Amino acid sequence: MNPFLKEGDIVFFRSYIKGKSQLKNGQIVIFNHPLNNKILIKRIKCVSKNSIQVLGDNINFSEDSNKFGFVNDERILGIFTSKLINLSLKIF
Repeated sequence: MNPFLKEGDIVFFRSYIKGKSQLKNGQIVIFNHPLNNKILIKRIKCVSKNSIQVLGDNINFSEDSNKFGFVNDERILGIFTSKLINLSLKIF
């Protein structure tokens, strides 16, 4: 699967509010990495009671639940809503 988001795309999202926001398989979420101090954006593969399993669209190169397991819902920052494509032009 080709990545839906590419480097340079501008991403819009709504804040995740535990107990009010609904998470669904296939949604794209923004979250704090469970092991490192960085923010990731991935697609939800599976939703359980208090956690989610996430996968990257480019599974061969993605750092996702295959490497770090389920993500606690306390780590979720937001739910993707839309994007602007980076249209930077290269002038030679």
